[in-house]
Formats: sequence, C-alpha cells, structure tokens
Amino acid sequence: MTDGVHALADLDGATVPAASTLSRPDDALGLVRDGAIVASCALWWRQPLHVGGETAYIGRIGHVDWATEADGAALLAAALDRLRAEGVDRVVGPLDGSTWFGYRVVTDPAPDGGEPALPFALEPWPPAVVGSAFEAAGFGPVDHYLSSRVDALPDESARLGAEMEELADGLLTIRAFQIDVAEAELRALHPLLLEAFAENPYYAPLDVDRFLALYQPLLAQVDPDLVLVAEQEGWPVGVVLAVPDAAQAARGEAVDTVVVKTLAVAPETRGRGLGGALVRAVQEAARAKGYRSAIHALMHAENDSVKISRHLGRPIRRYALLGRSL
Repeated sequence: MTDGVHALADLDGATVPAASTLSRPDDALGLVRDGAIVASCALWWRQPLHVGGETAYIGRIGHVDWATEADGAALLAAALDRLRAEGVDRVVGPLDGSTWFGYRVVTDPAPDGGEPALPFALEPWPPAVVGSAFEAAGFGPVDHYLSSRVDALPDESARLGAEMEELADGLLTIRAFQIDVAEAELRALHPLLLEAFAENPYYAPLDVDRFLALYQPLLAQVDPDLVLVAEQEGWPVGVVLAVPDAAQAARGEAVDTVVVKTLAVAPETRGRGLGGALVRAVQEAARAKGYRSAIHALMHAENDSVKISRHLGRPIRRYALLGRSL
C-alpha cells in the first residue's frame, strides 16, 4: 500500500467498519502511512435527510477512527474534497449516516462544574481527538444535545394514577413490552418511531429489516417492565425505553440506575401529556424494582423530552453535532 488517502475498498484486506453494515455508507476512506491504516472514516451523500422541515442532500462523515488530531484533520480534508466532488455543499459529523446510528461529540463533560459523571450505558463518548480534528478541519456545532440525571427517583404513584385515569378517558392505555413476542412488538412499533422521529434533524427513514437488526440486539439488555407501550384502540401511539445502566455492572458496581434511552409519541397525541406520563411511569416501574436513579439520555436541546426532563433532573453532559459548509 502506498502512503496517502485511499478508498478502503481499494486496499487489500481493508474493509469499512463492521458497524457500518446497517448504515450503508456510500464510500469509506483510509489514511495510509508506512503500509498501515492510521485513520479511517465512512462517507454518505446519496440519501437525503430531513433538516429544518425540509429534505436536503447533506454530506455525512462517520465511523471515524484516528489516534492524532493531525491524522484526523488530514483524512477529513480528503473526505471534504471527495464530498465536494460529489456536489455536496453542507457536511456534518461525526454522524454514521443518520440519527438512527452513532453521532455527536462531547462538548461539556461536567455542566455543573464538578467532576464529570461516569459514562453510562449506550452513551457516545468518542476520544477528544475526534472533536479536535473536526474543529481543525473547520467544523463547528450545528446542533446541541444533553443528558440529565435524576439523583433520587421520586414516588409519583399518586400523580401517575391520576394521569392514567385521564389518559384512559381518551382511550389511551400503557402496558409493558411483551418480550415473548418481541419481533411482533418491534414490527408494530416501527411505523410509530418513523412518524415520531421524522421531524428530528438529520433523520432518514429506516426500513423494517434494518430497524429489527438495530433493535433486536438491545433485547438482551431489556427488562420488559422498563419498556412501556402506550396504545389507542390496540395500536401503539407512544413508547418509552429504559435499560439498566450496564456501565455500572462493567465497573463492578451495584446497578441502581436506569438509562431512559428512547421516548416517542405519535404526533396526533402530542399536547395530551402522554410523553410526561410515559417517563413518570417508567421511572415508577424502575423505583418499584429497587432502582434509585435515572439518566435521561442524549436529548436534543430543543425537544419536548428536555422540557419533561428539566422538571426531574440536572444536566450531566452536553454534546454537539458538528458541521460546515463547502
């Protein structure tokens, strides 16, 4: 292999990252030095994304891997040239194709000014050299996100009971995920999540087969009592997913925290308090199981979930997606 930037498909034995199988990049690049790949990334530009209420063709750089800022910046310069040649005029990263997959860098590891909270399960936290290489290549924040923590789960059974009665008057019910028919449950939730997430920045639809491949591996971490589905006339109109914080177990700690990873409600049910009820219901289910705290993970700074979380927790981490024009 000669030194320089090459398409990974052109290098003997080099492949795009295994994680990119579901996100299907349009190309992948590697920076080669002394016969070894020292930096790599994947590129997307052919599938449009939803941004700001419109559909746009935006370049994405993801599945990034490098050890030094200089190598990352050199590779990113070549990636920008590649995207520019394809007629791309806006680029974001790190983003593995769309927001269904991995994205974001940590911009503030400790918003309260103290020691950073320990990483939690499913949290993206790429090395600082990733963000610094993007900044060296002219990228800056284009969207902001945060995670917050509820230090002590409150007893909200009384409030929740009143909310359940009110929802029932509107023919809405909340039940636990049925793990014994997990695939059927996921298939029923697929159109709800497509509809609920369609307004999220940098979103692209995901077909049901890739949706199943993405979520089925999570089932091993799932306690069905912590995945709640809201139904109206037998059809899902809301869902909240929480998982035990496996990062605590990996550190040898007692697992006393749940990570609220996904909250989605159908557009036609918004404004009826369903999102808040789902969050309170899953936290109450966690409290009943002996969990003491919860993390509301990776919320877009302008989403309704942040408004819900603001009443319940304190920010513990801030993140950003980076971008630039060409």
